[in-house]
Amino acid sequence: MAGAFDADLIVVGCGPVGVTMALLAARRGLRVHAIDRSTEVYDLPRAIVMDEEIQQVLRDAGVEVDDITTPLVGAEFVRGDGERVTGIEIPPGFVLPSGLPPAVAYEQPELEARLRAHAEAAGVAFDLGTEVTDIADDADGGVVAALAPAGGAERHVRARWLVGCDGARSSVRRRRGIAFVDQGFDQRWLVVDTWLRRDVDLSPFVQQICAPERSVTFVPGHDRRRRFEFLLHDDETDAAMTAPARVADLLAPWLTPADAEITRAVVYRFHALVAERFRDGSVFLAGDAAHQMPPFNGQGLCAGLRDAANLVWKLDLVHRGRAPDALLDTYDAERRPHAEAQVVHSADAGKLIEAIAGRIDHGDVSDLLDAGYGAGRPFPKLTTGMLVPGPDAVGRPFPLPILGDGRRTCDVLGSGFALVAADDPRRGVDPAVAARWDEIGARWVAVGDDPWLAGLLVDEQIALVRPDRYLAAVVRPHDLGRVTDALALDPTSA
Repeated sequence: MAGAFDADLIVVGCGPVGVTMALLAARRGLRVHAIDRSTEVYDLPRAIVMDEEIQQVLRDAGVEVDDITTPLVGAEFVRGDGERVTGIEIPPGFVLPSGLPPAVAYEQPELEARLRAHAEAAGVAFDLGTEVTDIADDADGGVVAALAPAGGAERHVRARWLVGCDGARSSVRRRRGIAFVDQGFDQRWLVVDTWLRRDVDLSPFVQQICAPERSVTFVPGHDRRRRFEFLLHDDETDAAMTAPARVADLLAPWLTPADAEITRAVVYRFHALVAERFRDGSVFLAGDAAHQMPPFNGQGLCAGLRDAANLVWKLDLVHRGRAPDALLDTYDAERRPHAEAQVVHSADAGKLIEAIAGRIDHGDVSDLLDAGYGAGRPFPKLTTGMLVPGPDAVGRPFPLPILGDGRRTCDVLGSGFALVAADDPRRGVDPAVAARWDEIGARWVAVGDDPWLAGLLVDEQIALVRPDRYLAAVVRPHDLGRVTDALALDPTSA
């Protein structure tokens, strides 16, 4: 019945997560209908930082961002007097083996506009200025979305799947009756974006300034943009704190009106929330619709783009009859615990700020110190879902070094599964097992004696890399059949 659907995928919400979801799906050949109440890209920045993994997601989507990003050179937690408690410094010009910097600041409006242009070119059908008024399950296993365009008649679009990328107040989440699970963090902060009129002696680092009287976050953004975030006290109203004179007073220790233009001053409530489930039949949640976290680790948008990268390749395999529908259950099994760990880490970073400032007792500062920059808490990894436990690298992004012959590993791997070995990865593999991987279009990749991969590819081991660049397993050739069975990725069962 798939041919009877108007689209393969409906994406509700055309912010950066939704448009990336739509773009990735369209590049894999899915028919995508993207819906948003707004007709234009929001013209002010909200998210401001992305890490290497997300730069790679955008690169895989065909979107280059070098010209709208600035590498970050470090981050730190400091006391009110400027003394560093914990931090990390990144040498200027430093890049990871992939050729990408560890983290960059960027311009969200420019990124969104670029994403939309690429999505339109890829064939995404945009339905802007339109609201989703109802979502119903379809008798053929899909969904029917009722759409109300501004000034137009209501109409219905049938699709096999729908993803709600419609933000913190997601109507998709509410209509499916999916509750949030509170992770125990709630604060009001004033976010002030500025544009420097002239050079000013500000820190080159992202700073969490843990002052007893008021905590402040400082982020050196792309180009001449600088962001300040001020913790608000309970008796400070939104209206009073966003008044121009009050904003200027808060900025005075760093900037004068002659130094910078204030481009935005808005109060946000920082939450730590995770939806109780990310899948409900043919409906999925992604981005802020699925999880919300304090911004102290710069992972809000990054987590949303991880959702997109995780889900789209699974939809594609099921759509093409290369995997059973049960593969889609791994989206919740993988992304929800991972996002929850990121939310908890970000909330703990907020608690560390308060503990250093001595304002709120969250226990001994040392109990929270590993939540600070460079203080040792490992980044979360996938622990369940479509993977086979093994070395610590399993469940983490696969290293993507530039190989000795100049090739990018990401280009060599392609957009599907890849079986990677130092030498011939087919050597020692049962031909029947190899045929199963050939049937789903997996690539067999020899990378040679690469120093960044040598620790994984010892004793003729094969690294099984997923389409989202996560390492699913490390296995000896003779054991690949067992691992293939364990992953339950059998096109004959679809």
